[in-house]
Amino acid sequence: MRFKDIQATIHINLTKSIEELWGNLNKKARWGVNKAKKEGLIVKKTNDDESWKEFYEIYKNTCKHGGILPLSFEKIKESELFICEKDNKIISGTVTKKKDNKIELFLNASVPEYLEFQPNNLLYWTIIEQGKNDNFKILDLGGYQLKAPKGSKLYEINRFKERWGGQIIKYYVYSNNPLYILGRKIIRNFPVAKKIRDKLRIVFG
Repeated sequence: MRFKDIQATIHINLTKSIEELWGNLNKKARWGVNKAKKEGLIVKKTNDDESWKEFYEIYKNTCKHGGILPLSFEKIKESELFICEKDNKIISGTVTKKKDNKIELFLNASVPEYLEFQPNNLLYWTIIEQGKNDNFKILDLGGYQLKAPKGSKLYEINRFKERWGGQIIKYYVYSNNPLYILGRKIIRNFPVAKKIRDKLRIVFG
């Protein structure tokens, strides 16, 4: 017998024109992109080892601040890296994966002191443009937390992802293990359970 649990993400339709994609952004997203550009921020895709190492330190600090265990350097380096720089310093980055006609945002990390310059807005918009130019059809924003409590970090992440004119897509995760599915549902419906899980991952790996 197979058991299932519901999950969600946000898809952006990249078959639309670049003008329509820009127009579908809400005003906060457009403001953030323009703000980042005015501040002189630059986004580029890179496979440079030093850039990967610099970003990985930012990623580890982000995980530490959030109380979660970071993935290994080897694991994330299997993907593609977009970095956002200010004055030649990496202040934010997004790792993406490609599959068939879809790009997925795998993970993102930033230096907190530079968030006021809106680096993540410029990262998201650049990835949209790049995906459009490379003829991908879908940009998957990498997850959408159903029932995220208002005011929580996950709720704020959801709100940020909602700015980009995408569609919430619900789908099912299947498993033959009922305890795995039950655990997923408990974590989704009881935020304290997620915090406990993340702490245990740090302690026990």
